[in-house]
Amino acid sequence: MTNFLDDILKNKATLSKLLKNKDNRDVLYNWLKTELAYTSNAIEGNTLTRRETTMAIEENITGGSKPISHYVEAINHARAFELVVDLAKKKHRIDVKDILQIHKIILSGIDDANAGYYRTVPVRISGSRTVLPNPLKVPDLMEQFNQWLMTTDEDVVHMAIQAHYRLVTIHPFKDGNGRTARLLMNLILMQSGFTPTIIRKIDRKRYLDALEKYQTTGNDETYNNFMLSALNRSLKTAINMLDTAHADMDELVTISKYAKIRGVPVSTIRYWVQIGKIKPATYTDAGYMMFDPNK
Repeated sequence: MTNFLDDILKNKATLSKLLKNKDNRDVLYNWLKTELAYTSNAIEGNTLTRRETTMAIEENITGGSKPISHYVEAINHARAFELVVDLAKKKHRIDVKDILQIHKIILSGIDDANAGYYRTVPVRISGSRTVLPNPLKVPDLMEQFNQWLMTTDEDVVHMAIQAHYRLVTIHPFKDGNGRTARLLMNLILMQSGFTPTIIRKIDRKRYLDALEKYQTTGNDETYNNFMLSALNRSLKTAINMLDTAHADMDELVTISKYAKIRGVPVSTIRYWVQIGKIKPATYTDAGYMMFDPNK
């Protein structure tokens, strides 16, 4: 775990230097707004692709072959991330009021009766052995959680991943617990200059298994290692995206090939570059944009 932390702090320092450039900050922010919405919602069963998520967020497109709630979830997550960015700038001690505010946005237009309110009914996690608290206990458990948030002296990284674990284990809401917990974790991280942790769709089973193991056995090793690894990978992804000086030309593709990979017209790629949503990995001597096909 110490090696993980050492690597995380080293990568954080590298990223902090890159983010002194405003263009880099804009590129990272625009990418995170879509990527976090796509990955976090996908973990909960949302069926939108990255492209559909982007179109919903940037062009407010809520019509298509998927359930309308899936498009609304994408837009809501982006709005909740904007709130998290604003809260992170304030540097105040995070409390339950912030959590309720995040949750209210997450369920807005989907379940307004429960948006921003604790659950009053029993809930369970499908396929999990974890037993969740009785709804009558939720207010007291959240008050205890609030006290922990306000007083804990854990280092920021462990506080963030522990806050995520505690919130999903209380499961205070009828729906939206995972998305809210991940945004809370990322709010704590962002307040101290870390990039948000992205939990990839491909890692969904490992993520849920690690959570369940911690919840049912009290052994936090697998969970902590998974979350620290995800944070470190997220830092490296951000660095690779912004540090064009180390781009490998042999692994890059032209704009036309990149457009085919992303499934959009070349004009869309040019527009995304213009608004700062994506950034070329590098430029050739002749001024042509080159892109990383894996991003």
